[in-house]
Amino acid sequence: MLEAKRMIREKVLAARDRLTEDERHRLSLKIRDRFFALPQVAAAQQIALFLAFGSEVDTWLFLDQALALGKDVAAPVTLPKAKELAFYPIRSRDEARQGHWGIYEPRREGEPIPPGRVDIVVVPGAVFDKRGCRIGYGGGYYDRFLGCKALGAWKVGICFDLQLLDEVPRAEHDVPVDVVLTETRTVVVGRG
Repeated sequence: MLEAKRMIREKVLAARDRLTEDERHRLSLKIRDRFFALPQVAAAQQIALFLAFGSEVDTWLFLDQALALGKDVAAPVTLPKAKELAFYPIRSRDEARQGHWGIYEPRREGEPIPPGRVDIVVVPGAVFDKRGCRIGYGGGYYDRFLGCKALGAWKVGICFDLQLLDEVPRAEHDVPVDVVLTETRTVVVGRG
């Protein structure tokens, strides 16, 4: 299964990397608009949001919109020794610094946000399927967070259309999302 996931991940990420910066920006705006149109997002106060890296959906646009709407936003800090994520508040782009693997993270000021306070978790992934299953980047950080700590949060996977497949391999420890958003689709797969 690991080899099958690796092959799918590599193929899809290569296709995503071929999108131009202008295409990624245009498509990311569409995904952002779909995200903020969700009633669950409108009702949420605390959003856990990953900060885009490389050719991912531009979640910096989500950060700007959430802050403009008065939402509380937290972003992950990678804790490699524990193989865990901790989410810290972020109130502007200026608060982000490069962390582990060169991925932007908020400053570690004060205490991390308790996972039970999170209403929405925006989940990254290399590939998603129509059942809400995902292939991440191989570290298992989000599966551990979603499976143990953020149990009450509504999980939203975001990706470009080219990253949404009919089905991907799923291991027992893989935690599916409740909805997958692309620039053209809203696929609700879990609780409403």
